[in-house]
Amino acid sequence: MTARRLPLLALALVASSGALLCAPGLAEALSFERERLAREPWRLLSGHLVHDPALATVDLTVLLVLGAWWELRSRARFAWILLVSAGFASLALVVCTSFARYTGSSALGSGLLLAAALSLALEPEGRARWLGWLLVAAFAAKCALELSGAGALFVDLPEGMHLAAAAHAAGGLGGGLVALAGRRVQGAGVRPERQP
Repeated sequence: MTARRLPLLALALVASSGALLCAPGLAEALSFERERLAREPWRLLSGHLVHDPALATVDLTVLLVLGAWWELRSRARFAWILLVSAGFASLALVVCTSFARYTGSSALGSGLLLAAALSLALEPEGRARWLGWLLVAAFAAKCALELSGAGALFVDLPEGMHLAAAAHAAGGLGGGLVALAGRRVQGAGVRPERQP
């Protein structure tokens, strides 16, 4: 496999996030902190790369697996999914929650998951379509349960940590919109990004 075919962006994001676990001072300077957002707006995006050690393994595994899946299909689309998911999730955190602080890439993982599910579901033919629609339905049910206050479904949150349900739903929405926009561009006859 050539370097061009390696998921370099996904690997770099996971490595950077892992390194931040070992640099608490830098992680503190990058985390989403509501009171600092006006003066330090980069925290709206960089907070998604800072992790609590208790949840880092789950978040970073999802980011690596789904990120590699997307990046091997289209590095540009992968980058757009990350950017739009992070933007939507941060907007949801500011508008829909009172969180003073937020860390983790779970909203990015939500965006990558829903984008992948829609991409599979909207394939013109094949069995993957059923898997895609099943994943879309599962993601919608997960978000509905989380937003209803059911709590985290797949992990035990450490004492004092709260589930960012609005960020998960908004991150998923952002990723889903990028996937749909990509399908629309392809359907309009614009040539998709050339694969190496």
